[in-house]
Amino acid sequence: MGTLRRQWARSPRDPAPFQTLTARSHRAEAILRIFYAFPPFWVVTHLDLLRPLLDPQAPFLRWPVAWMAWVGVSTAAPILLALALGAFMLGAFLPEHRAIRIAVFVAWLEVLGLGFSFGKIHHLNHGLLFTSFIFAAFVPDAAFRAHSATRTERQHGLLGLHAAMTMLALTYSLAGVGKLLGTAYQAALGQITPLHPSALARHIADRLLQTYPESILGGFMIEYGVWLWPMMLATVYIQLFALVAAFRPRLHRLWGVGLMGFHVVTALTMTIDFSPNLILLGLLWLASPFAPETFDLRALAADLPLVGRPLRRQDFLRRWSSSS
Repeated sequence: MGTLRRQWARSPRDPAPFQTLTARSHRAEAILRIFYAFPPFWVVTHLDLLRPLLDPQAPFLRWPVAWMAWVGVSTAAPILLALALGAFMLGAFLPEHRAIRIAVFVAWLEVLGLGFSFGKIHHLNHGLLFTSFIFAAFVPDAAFRAHSATRTERQHGLLGLHAAMTMLALTYSLAGVGKLLGTAYQAALGQITPLHPSALARHIADRLLQTYPESILGGFMIEYGVWLWPMMLATVYIQLFALVAAFRPRLHRLWGVGLMGFHVVTALTMTIDFSPNLILLGLLWLASPFAPETFDLRALAADLPLVGRPLRRQDFLRRWSSSS
């Protein structure tokens, strides 16, 4: 554990490790505070989804809100939503108190449990829920006061932030593994797999035939899907190795851009909105306090999963850099 703390607190080339730790702690504090400003914003922008929950009819209560059966759903739901909004507001102003962060997590769990009691469980907000749990359980209060925190407290705060990054990366890597398993299964059945040049166009077309939405780029992607096939391969690669990238700071921003791009293209083609994940990727990956301040293309390429090691072994990067 001590070795990991030292590794995450500084990079091998840091000339001033204590200054680097301080700067990263201040950035981590900003990320944490911005995260807790999001729940009230989510409530305000999703009133159309929350309003029906004030007077629910014949729900199938999920386990986080099973207690409502004793009180009466119509009576408990408005009280729950009011308390959740209060917890979110407190979290936005006073996230440095662990008790309030725990209340925010419980509020997320209860609101999502109630919302999922009227249909299937989707994973749109699961990233936010898991992140709020990690911040409540593992991030010390002092991480929200980086200017007065001790060195150990700053390290603990950065470890908690990295745990949230790793959790989010794990969800994408599991999705990548699922795609590979699905590829093997479809190949065994003689079907078109995600690795086929027409896979992207077929997937988009199938989604649009099911939902009949107005897609901004759906028609374009279907028509030119064969030419855009490398995007499908890149998506599988980025998702599959997201967990590896979480432990290679030079890849944090690249993977953040790649995963955010995946969600943006998905929204523009299949109208699947994953804006909460875009927020998380922007905060935890694109603004990563662990990513180096300077950009080194050769070092970044050497860190790429699966292909970086062969490049280092062949010494290709050094020869390419010297020739250019």
